[in-house]
Amino acid sequence: MHKMLKEIYEQPSVMKRCFESNVEIIRLIARNVKDRNINNIIFVARGSSDNAATFGKYIIEILSGIPAGLAAPSVASLYKKNLQLEKTCVIGVSQPGQSEDICSFLDMAKANGAMTIAITNNPSSKLSLIAEYKLNMNVGIEEAVAATKSFTAEIVLLELFAAFLAEDDKLVFDLSNIENIFEEVLGKEEIIRENIERFRYMNECFILGRGVSFPVALEFALKIQETSYVRAKGFSTSDFRHGPLAMIDKNIPVFIIAPVDETIEDNIEIAERLTKEGIDIITFSDSDKLNKKACKYVEIKKDLNKFIKPLFVIPLIQLFSYYLCVLKGNNPDKPRHLSKVTITK
Repeated sequence: MHKMLKEIYEQPSVMKRCFESNVEIIRLIARNVKDRNINNIIFVARGSSDNAATFGKYIIEILSGIPAGLAAPSVASLYKKNLQLEKTCVIGVSQPGQSEDICSFLDMAKANGAMTIAITNNPSSKLSLIAEYKLNMNVGIEEAVAATKSFTAEIVLLELFAAFLAEDDKLVFDLSNIENIFEEVLGKEEIIRENIERFRYMNECFILGRGVSFPVALEFALKIQETSYVRAKGFSTSDFRHGPLAMIDKNIPVFIIAPVDETIEDNIEIAERLTKEGIDIITFSDSDKLNKKACKYVEIKKDLNKFIKPLFVIPLIQLFSYYLCVLKGNNPDKPRHLSKVTITK
């Protein structure tokens, strides 16, 4: 078994461990954010962790009302600039916790009055040693180059943080049962395997999502890029209309990640527009109306908290990326030109 597939299948147990080992420290951090009157949250990350940070921006703003954004790491590492970060919480997100530009930004933030948090899979990493608060993903060694369980752990930790900031006890409870969700999702593996042959010769695709599903679309695109070498482009469904729509072609399929929430009508509208143009769409959704428009679909469980639905989709896109990679004859554990730890300056 490839390491990537093994690590996808480890997720029920490791997400349970991730939750249980971090729930109390995240509760404390959320309380301290309020006690210190923090009114802004900034993420600093790269790669899959940057996609997780984008999810963190959405979920924190939606649930807590605290403005959140993504930093440009080179502001600190290359341009050597200081920012005014009083009343700001800066969160560094990195699986290995060793990237120089992420560490430089967190170090600068700490020196300029920010509350600092590191989310890593290595409590002894440079990033963890800099930060005031440390969250350990605790998912074990991730050997495959393509991030799977570490990305999911970042999403779980950031959503838990947002839930505590919002004092949303129901969401905290739902996250405490994440193991059961993942076990159910992984039971859909055969659906992915049965339908993957259709995409053997795909060399380009678009992947759309909106709101909290947009970062999942970005991660899906990244996984396909790095394992199958396909030109996969992730967009917000709304941004897709502002230019990228001009690139549609009958030979380029469009994947739409669209759980039923406030964004569903927008996703249905773009699906209708694409199907009228003869574009193949593939949906990950619990909307019967949307799924009926797709040439292929994978159904999301309907009776889930709307903020848990993106977590339901994540293992599905990981499985799709894995089986597409294998179908194309590539090694998912060792993508060309890539290494597990990328040190950026």
